[in-house]
Amino acid sequence: MSNFNNPHEMFMKPKTEQFGTHMVMTNVHQTNKTKYISIDSKYKDDYQDNNTTNSHADLLSNQLSTSNFNITLPERISNVKSITMTHAEIPLTYYNISTNLGNNYFKVVEINGTETMISLEDGFYNETELQNKINSLLAGEGINITLTISSVSKTSIVATGGTYSIHFDVNSQGIHDKYRIKSKLGWLLGFRLLNYNVTTTPISSEEFSNINGSKYLYLAIDEFSKGNQNSFMSPLHSSLINKNILSRISLDNNNYGHGAILPANLNNGYLVSDTRSYNGNVDLQKLNIQLLNEDGLPVILNGLDFSFCLKVEYL
Repeated sequence: MSNFNNPHEMFMKPKTEQFGTHMVMTNVHQTNKTKYISIDSKYKDDYQDNNTTNSHADLLSNQLSTSNFNITLPERISNVKSITMTHAEIPLTYYNISTNLGNNYFKVVEINGTETMISLEDGFYNETELQNKINSLLAGEGINITLTISSVSKTSIVATGGTYSIHFDVNSQGIHDKYRIKSKLGWLLGFRLLNYNVTTTPISSEEFSNINGSKYLYLAIDEFSKGNQNSFMSPLHSSLINKNILSRISLDNNNYGHGAILPANLNNGYLVSDTRSYNGNVDLQKLNIQLLNEDGLPVILNGLDFSFCLKVEYL
């Protein structure tokens, strides 16, 4: 019977030793060691390369790629047994309305068949700002429609003259798009149908509006190893969002609004992390890091960097 009850203790291969005239088979155990790794996106591999060789335009593009990058650790960690994320610092500087999210446009069709695309500039809007911007764009196109958005009631649309149809199920070119309907502007405003006829009789959305953006983020780590036993998954469009998800970060718009830095850890309720265990000999040195929203899209932090801490158990 083994006397090693500590879960961090492991038996190595049997070892034969001679004691006097007897050959004795012995077991030797090792205790896992712990290392904490602080990772910051400003030290990603491509930033260092671009900073020394490329143009200002390349640097600007690089700043927008902090949500998907590779990083090389200064030393290789061998015989890794598990990793867990313990802390994260996320700047909440992403937009809630943007081309990247696919929610900054819709199409209006007049009764005579004239089609007009309404496109908003990327930005972070509250209800009043979004309402005023949409109404201003509609008026600028000579479209007699008024939109009213409220966080405590349903969204309403009314035509002050004429008859129109509004199409939320389109892509940026105005072509019907049946994918990602729940990410479109209409869904954020509380509308659950794909298009609506708008007359002088007001219509209301089926649900309340919610333009705050994602409720949570994912952090995915690819350590380029086939030995991980990942147990974190999320259904999205009948598939898994990303097989490399290590943690889920809850967002708190009341206490950490746009522009704030969210401090997430295992104790304050903002961070849930899988302990990713490994079979066999696994080394860590080069990692791919992705910060994703709840739809699996990269989170654009508009040039700011984020950081997190990994707890690594190894022999």
